[in-house]
Amino acid sequence: MKKVLDLKTRTQQLALRADSTPSKPIIAVCGLMNAGKSYLLNMLTKHIDQEFFRTADRRETIINKTLETEQYIYLDTPGLDASVQDDAVASQGIDEADIVLFVHQPQGELDPTELDFLRVLKTRFGRSSKHSIIIVISKIDREIESKIDAIDKEIQKQCLEKLGIVFTTFQISNTRYKKGISEKKDGLVQASHIEALVQHLNKTTPKVHQARENKMAASIEALMGEIETLAQALRDEKAALQQDISERFADFNLQMEQLQTFLSDSVSHFKKI
Repeated sequence: MKKVLDLKTRTQQLALRADSTPSKPIIAVCGLMNAGKSYLLNMLTKHIDQEFFRTADRRETIINKTLETEQYIYLDTPGLDASVQDDAVASQGIDEADIVLFVHQPQGELDPTELDFLRVLKTRFGRSSKHSIIIVISKIDREIESKIDAIDKEIQKQCLEKLGIVFTTFQISNTRYKKGISEKKDGLVQASHIEALVQHLNKTTPKVHQARENKMAASIEALMGEIETLAQALRDEKAALQQDISERFADFNLQMEQLQTFLSDSVSHFKKI
């Protein structure tokens, strides 16, 4: 019964989301804790000196926080794998997003939690996954360029082998961008690759309408699959109950048949007397 109610709730939420989707593209940023998500959002929204999205070396974002600009709606999500509640909140934010920036700090290749979440993202975006999901390798100023390039290639290899798709990747440095803007050093701004990411987003946004349709179609397909799975489980349960009842009443039915035969024979016998 609970599964039925859950599916009913999700169906209603899906219909509500379809009716209330804003006209501006929604860009959500997600990733593990301390990957640099909020810092990136502050740079993208020009909050250089006074941050809008709180950053720290501890768990800060525990709710989905949004900021609407002239062109986009930006959404910051809690760090993945911090808690079940945080993951659920992040997942809700991703449901609303048109474009997802998946932030990965260059400690190495993608870990299993990141791969699992990217797999979920791919399923949710369906045919638009390649354009709607962007992997952002952050904090590149902390490693030499050759190591960052090696990590980038390994991530692309992982995605191809594990997920069957290669996403667009960007190597960025928020600190270079912030320093470049503050000190008016164009070289640092360019080396941060933030503006290259912005240009890519501007090229991607015209595809948002089709992406929304593809994402909605993927959500409906997934929901229909779950409904059919639940319906089949209920049919199987009904058949099992009917079989159990049939077996339990087999002896009773046999005795009733024997009693009916005895009564019929007795009636026939008495009629002959």
